[in-house]
This record gives sequence, C-alpha cells and structure tokens, in this order.
Amino acid sequence: MERSLKLLADYIQGILGQAQTVAFSPENLSPDFRDLGEKVVLLADRIRDLTISLQQQTEAVEMENQVLMDNIQAMDEISWALEQSNQELRSNLNLVNALTDYTHNMIFVYSADTGQVVHTNQPARYFRNAHAQTASQLTRELLGKQPEIQQQLDQHRENQNPESSEQPDMRAAEARESSERNPDSLRWNMALTDSDGIDMFYQVESFLIPWFHTDAGNSQDTKKQAIVHIVTDETDRQRRQNLIYRFAYVDPLTNLNNRRYATEKMEQWLQEGTAFLLSFIDVDYLKYCNDTFGHEQGDSYLIEVSDALQNVGGEVCRVGGDEFFLLQTGLAPEEQDAKLEKLRQEMLADKSSGHPKCFSYATTLVPAHSLVPLTEHISNTDTKMYQYKQKYKIPLADVMYKDDRIVNNPAASNGASSL
Repeated sequence: MERSLKLLADYIQGILGQAQTVAFSPENLSPDFRDLGEKVVLLADRIRDLTISLQQQTEAVEMENQVLMDNIQAMDEISWALEQSNQELRSNLNLVNALTDYTHNMIFVYSADTGQVVHTNQPARYFRNAHAQTASQLTRELLGKQPEIQQQLDQHRENQNPESSEQPDMRAAEARESSERNPDSLRWNMALTDSDGIDMFYQVESFLIPWFHTDAGNSQDTKKQAIVHIVTDETDRQRRQNLIYRFAYVDPLTNLNNRRYATEKMEQWLQEGTAFLLSFIDVDYLKYCNDTFGHEQGDSYLIEVSDALQNVGGEVCRVGGDEFFLLQTGLAPEEQDAKLEKLRQEMLADKSSGHPKCFSYATTLVPAHSLVPLTEHISNTDTKMYQYKQKYKIPLADVMYKDDRIVNNPAASNGASSL
C-alpha cells in the first residue's frame, strides 16, 4: 500500500513539475489502487494536452504582439512622414497664396463640405469691396455650382482610373475627350448683371484639391477638400465678339439676322439632312412710302413688317432692302403659305399708318439631302414670289390713301400709280 501511494505521489509530482519522462503503469500498483491509477493517468494526459495547447496559444499571442508592435512602429514612421509632407505642403500653399496676388484673375477658394471661404487673392478681395452687389451674385453662382463641379470632377477621375470597369465605346470616347481637356478641372461660363444693369461675362475654371489651413488652430482640417475657382473677366472680349457677330450676321435696322446668317443656316440644314421651308417675302409699296412720307417712315414700315413676320414662327432674316427670308422646319408648305396669306390680308386691312401695307411671298420645300445647289432653290423661290406679286399685288392707285400732297400734285399722282 505504501509503495502504491509513493508511486502515485511521484507520478503526480512529476506531472505537476512538467517532467517529460515519468515512468508509471497502473499495473505496478496494488489492486486497490489500480482504478485510481488509471484515472490519474487519464488526468495526466488531459493536463499534458492542455499544457501543450496553452504553450501554442502563448507563442501565437507573442507572435501577434510582435506583428502589432511592428505595425505600430511602421504607422509611427508613416505618420511622421505625413506630418513632414503636410508641413511642406502648408509651406507651399503659403507661397501659392502669395503668388496668386500677382495674377489679374480673381481666385476664390471655398470648402467643398461647408462652402466657407478658405482663401481669396488680392484681385478677388478688391472686386468684392468695389463691386459688392455683383460680387455677391458671383459668390452665389460659385457656391451653387460646387456640388455639380465636385460630382463631375470625381467622375472624370473615375474615368481616368485604369482599374475601373470597362466602359461602353461612347463613355470611353467621353473619357478621352475629358482627358484632353483636363480631368482635374472644369471650365464653365457665367453671366451676371451689375448694379447699373450692365451684363458681365466671366469664364471660370474650377479645381477640386486638398487644402491646408495655415492657422495652427485649424490643423484638424488638414485632410479637407476645397474647390478653387479661377475667375477671368471676359466682358470686354464677349462684347467684342457680340459686336463682330452683329456686324457679320445682324441687320442693324430690324435686328433680324441677315443674308449671311440665312445662307449658313440653310447650308447647315442641308449638311445635317434636315428638310426645311424657304419663304421669300418682298415688301410691297415701300418706294411709295419712302417717296411720299420719307425714309424714316419707310424704315418704320420695314420694322413693322419684320415684327409681324416673326409672329408667324420660324427664323426671319432680312436679306435685302425690302426682302426677307422665313426659314421653317417641321411644317408643310401649304401651312406656311396659309399663315403668310392671313398676315398679308391683316396688313392690307390696316389703315392706321396712312399708307398701304402688304407683301408678296412664295414658299419652297427644300428636301433633306437635296443635291440641288442652295442658290438654285433661292432663285426658284424668288421667281415664284415675283409670279405671285404679278398675279396678286393690288395696283397702288387702288390702295393709295388720300393725301393732300398727292391730290395737289397730279404729276406725282400719275407717277405713283406705276409703283
């Protein structure tokens, strides 16, 4: 019995001492202790398994701790490098802020999130102080445009990302076009009216960039985005362009487009394959009005006719002294002629001006992709118009209103009947 107890005690002590080799067999115990010995062996195996598992877990935790410490050290190094980069960028932005004061363009920088002013250069500050009302309009336009700017610039950058999914051909073409322009900026135009009612025109180029506050108290905004608006005053250039356009394409008396515009418009429709109507309109009795009432009254007559023709629809162009083109799409020739005839009858019935008012007209349908030269269409319509005039124009003597100058001057009266 004592020997069995000693064997069990030595075995248990060896297990607790984590001895790797402990010789023990329940067969060496007396019969009364063999059952207990078998249970001790099972317990010893369980303890050994738990010890091995604990050692493995301990080693794994130590390894994870080492990896974590390595990551912490790496993050510290990255954080330090970022701080140095941020400091360098702040210094660069200080230089940029100073340099922007030397450009004649206005520069406004607003927070992309809050819309608060981040920076303005000297020309922008001067404009804001000298033209407060216009500057207020400009600010509203810039801030109102910012969400769209941010969305489009983000889309441009996404299109430039080589890892993005493949795009359809059309989207790929748009991405290439955006890249050629500048995927990092958006250029757009703005029109305002100043306090004197004068139209002002601006071109704006907007950039979405990170912005670092120079104030140490705002260091938490280091990662914030800002939108930079470079505003160029295009008013003088736009006015020059408008003036050039008016000289080239606008009739100064009626403010209608002229023959050059009408010809280019019809050529454009022919190239596009768009069918259109060409109505040739010639004002009747203009010579009589000029000779009898003066050229100022004759000009008023032409303006009245031009205003009336614009109510018909389409594009009205003055192409000669008393000649107009009416260009229309999506309408049948008979519908166009019905409108013109109705207007012609209304003008004939109007006696308010003291002189007869009327016009002759003809309409031609120019088919899509017509191979006939445009000059031939114009010439044919002109011929049809004069045929109409010969057939339907009322003789002047039948529509001439009583005028003392005509009654007292028989020669003038006889001459007028031939106009």
